[in-house]
Amino acid sequence: MRYYCQTLPGLEKITAGEIATCLPHAVVEETAPGVVYFTYQGHPGPLLHLGTAEDVFALVARGQLDRDRSGLQQAETLVANAEGFAGGLGALRLLRPHKVRQVTFRVVVQRPTGQHEYVRQELGRRVAQTVARRFARWRQVAEDSTLELWVLQRGTDTSIGMRLSDRRMRHRSYRRVSLSGSLRPVLARAMVWLSEPAPDDVFLDPMCGTGTILIERGEHGRYAYLVGGDISAAAVAAARANVGPRYRPIALLRWDATRLPVRAGAATRVVCNLPFGRQFGRAEKLPGLYRAFLAEARRVLRDDGRLVLLSSQTRLLLALLQRQEGFVLERTHPVLVLGQRASIFSAAASG
Repeated sequence: MRYYCQTLPGLEKITAGEIATCLPHAVVEETAPGVVYFTYQGHPGPLLHLGTAEDVFALVARGQLDRDRSGLQQAETLVANAEGFAGGLGALRLLRPHKVRQVTFRVVVQRPTGQHEYVRQELGRRVAQTVARRFARWRQVAEDSTLELWVLQRGTDTSIGMRLSDRRMRHRSYRRVSLSGSLRPVLARAMVWLSEPAPDDVFLDPMCGTGTILIERGEHGRYAYLVGGDISAAAVAAARANVGPRYRPIALLRWDATRLPVRAGAATRVVCNLPFGRQFGRAEKLPGLYRAFLAEARRVLRDDGRLVLLSSQTRLLLALLQRQEGFVLERTHPVLVLGQRASIFSAAASG
């Protein structure tokens, strides 16, 4: 059975690693910007628990569609001959076993790159018309359909998938309060993965915002203690609302991340989304803030601890980490955050 999942551009290798680790018998076939293709044998339920994926699809068909208008006829042929409908419907029935009187469908077309002689709406109409001819009892609707067919077109490469996930996978159900600049859950989970989480973790986020990184660590698996704080009272209140009664033991405090009320060597992991200097904080103050924060992070980290940071200030943070004693920079992962270039930095504490 062939599947693909969508994630944020730049996280493909991390998502591929999660698939290989968490799904027995899964084989990653290929990655493309924001997409991971893989095969998997087994119940599709675990696919919906991939923390670094925003959507999961059964692959119905994949082929090449020309950029000129002949691509529309090729799309009809691709759908008419697609062999993946039966497998996709089987996976969907396992995930949603209740019977429906009338199968309804809708088509969503995504085209992040490429120039074509036909617009997305034309491609969507051709695909929908061919589906309707092939499955005469199905009815096309605009919203609230039984199933969704997504067409992903990157240049000429085109994938048609039957969506197995819903909005809860992308947006999560725990987010009750969201503030401007809140981190996307899949990005937070990717940072958790890069921290190499362990069951004895004392996991610290010194600038926790609405608590997304802490919650994603709690969702990932066992830990000893979650600790987070922020200089903003509104952020701490939002984090407490989002955490609710779950993820115990946990502490959420208002503090200054450069003067943490945490004893030296207490944390095994420090994971944090640093201010970018545009929406929050003034750019000219970032060098001093980053420098003071790194010194404090090293103080509270255990000698075998790990540091994972997200920032758009790539050159600044890279230079500081290379100069800061007590850290060994291991990897950087370029990502896009709300259209802005940023990087995830992964480092190990050293004596």
